[in-house]
Order: sequence, then structure tokens, then C-alpha cells
Amino acid sequence: MTSKLAKVILVSYVIIHTVDGHFCNTTFPFKPFKIPPQLDLDYFYPPNQLLNKPEKLLQDIASQPEAILVRGNSVFVSAFGGRILEISKNFQKIRVLAKFGTECRGTFAERECGRPLGMAFDTLGDNLIVVEPYFGIWLINIPSGHRKLLVSLDLVIGGKVARRARSPNGVTVAQNGDIFWTDTSSDFVIEDGLKILLSNPSGRLIHYSRFTEKNLVLMDGLFGANGVTLSTDEGFVLVAELGGQMIRRFYLKGPKAGTADVFMKGLPGGVDNIVGDVDGVWVPIVFPTDRQYPSIWAALAPQANYRSNLVREMCVMEAPVEALYKATGSALALRATNFIGNMAIVQSLISPRGVLLRVDWEGNILTVLYSDDQVVNRISHATLMGNQLLLGSPVHPFIGRVKLPDEVMKIVAPSKFKGYWVLP
Repeated sequence: MTSKLAKVILVSYVIIHTVDGHFCNTTFPFKPFKIPPQLDLDYFYPPNQLLNKPEKLLQDIASQPEAILVRGNSVFVSAFGGRILEISKNFQKIRVLAKFGTECRGTFAERECGRPLGMAFDTLGDNLIVVEPYFGIWLINIPSGHRKLLVSLDLVIGGKVARRARSPNGVTVAQNGDIFWTDTSSDFVIEDGLKILLSNPSGRLIHYSRFTEKNLVLMDGLFGANGVTLSTDEGFVLVAELGGQMIRRFYLKGPKAGTADVFMKGLPGGVDNIVGDVDGVWVPIVFPTDRQYPSIWAALAPQANYRSNLVREMCVMEAPVEALYKATGSALALRATNFIGNMAIVQSLISPRGVLLRVDWEGNILTVLYSDDQVVNRISHATLMGNQLLLGSPVHPFIGRVKLPDEVMKIVAPSKFKGYWVLP
């Protein structure tokens, strides 16, 4: 960077810093709030090493595997570089089912090259429903790879305040084809995770009707709305709160239809893609917290002014380099805008262990699986393939795979235990 360019950025920073304090507006004003205290899971479920020493599948090929779906012998993965991968033949055959955005200049360029997050199998055809936080929500036909945009990010959607989705994230599909999806924040894009979790909650749970092609906000003001899953009878939908360290339940049927309550709270960190099946729900903790690494979000939630100042400072710092990137396409400027407000800034404050809960449909914890070797942590997704547990992560360059012992399988998948099959 030339000295002249550096001076321009410095002058821009000073000018922006002197403008009105509302330079970085958010949907909802900064106000104090509280996060429920964390349960001491270590007391009831002592740490184990069940997730230690995983196999590293498709290293540097299926990098940053956010979501993983299994159908028969095929595995579908949303991965770095805007790619949806179809993997078969015992992880030996790989097909790029879809590619969003341009070719990637690096992990800092996700706004250009895509970073698909939540996925679900469609119930109205041989399709995937994919959430791409920079390009919208898509239907992708599995045999052909053809895709159709279902929800554009230009669309204004209602709620407490009508606004566009800024960071769509999780998705699940009902038997009638309707889609339930989340918008993590209405204020910032997904790469600005730190800004999102320092702002007041603006996440939403949204229902998309396949018949009317309309979106309806079911819940608003969620603190980092993330993973979403339907109960087996579709009587309710669960939505994870990344910052709130909880799971909320919205009733779709019965006397409580249209109302919501707390399904689980005080969880040991930020929750990502919750995955439901007939035996229960996988609850992966992508940002673990514990006694040594307490929740920074819980500590800062009551400090409205402090959070507001931090977010404003980040916005002020980012504005000149964002302008430079838009004007020149500079990779250095793009790298800087990606870093400012990114969760990478606070990684050292997050527990390095891996944590995965298995709970029943009443919200009771069945067991907790841990790792302490730092190979598989920051878990975003978990799903069974036989007696093998596949693990996704937004930071690791591989799919993790661990074999679960029989005594664990009896707990997490009793309906499958007697007839489970083992990968060759």
C-alpha cells in the first residue's frame, strides 16, 4: 500500500469518526438484556474423549463443511468456495453439484465466491434447498444441478420492522414442501459475526410457503437465529440462538399454535445446525463456553453503551477500506473488510474443546460428547451414517468422522441400533 493511499484511508477514517454517532445503524437500538446463566454440564456429564482422534475426510477438498446431509450412500456438503458437493462411493467420488459466486481468492473473499450454510432435502422432488447468505435461498435439482432462486436478498420481509434479510442461515423443509429458514441478523452480513453478536438481537424465524411463494415472520428479535429443525410430527419447529445459547420452540399445531417458548436454555455455548430425527436432536456447540472460557456475550449483553461503541468503532474502521474495495476490487482491502468484525478476532476467548449434545424431543439431555485434542471442535453439524458420526465445522478443512461405541449408539440412536450398518 502506497503512503498516499494510506493517507487517504487515514483522512477518511478521521472524517467518518467525526460524523453523527448513528453512523452504524442497527435495526433495534442498543439496550441492556440478559442471557440465561449457563448450566454446569461438566458436573452432570463429565468430559469424555468420544470425539477425539477423528478421521479427516476429504481434507482441503471439503473445506469448512458447514452442513452435512446423508441419503443412503451419498453425502451432501456445503463447503468453502461457494460449493455444494455430492460425495459417494465411500468418499472416493466427488461431484460439484453447484457453485455460487466467482472463483475464490481466499477465505477472506466469501462475499464474492459464496459460503453456503444450511441445507435440507426437498420433499417435493429430488432437490436440495440451500441457504447461501450472500446470494439467497435456492432450490438445486440433484440429478441435473439446475437451480432456481426461491428467496432473493433484495426482498423486504415483515416482522417487528420490515427489512431485508442480511444473513440467512438455517433451513428445514416440511412434508408439504414449505420451508422454515432463519436470518441470523438484519444488521450485518454473516462474515461480520462479531458485530452481529455485539448488537441487540435482530434474528428471525421465517416461513416460506411453496404455494404462495410468500414469506411470513414467525419469530423476531432472536439473538443470532441459526439452525432450525421440525419435530417428527411437525407440531413445532425448533430454532437455535447462537448468541442466546438456547433453543426456542414455535408451535405449528394444537392449542399452542402460533405461540413460542424456550425449549432449552443455558447451553454450553453458541448453537449451530440443530439436526432432528426420530430418536432426538443433535445440538452442536460451535462456540463452546465453560468455566475457563465464560461466555463473552453473556458478560456484554447488559453493557449496551460499551457494545454500541465497539460496533461503531468497527464500522468506522471498516468504512474507508470498504470504499476502497468497492472502487478498486483490491484483495488487500477485501481482506481487511473481512477481518474487521469477524469472529476470528475473539477466537482465543472461545473454549478449544469440542462439544456435541444429544437431546430428546422434550429437551432432556441424553448424553454429551466431547473432544479435548482440538482436532474436531467448533462443530456446526452432526449426523449419523451407520454408526459413524460425521461432523462439520465452519473453520476446519475436512469432514470429521468418528465411530461411536455400541453403548453410545444405544443412547443416541436406539431405533437404529439393532440394525445399523458399518461403513466398509
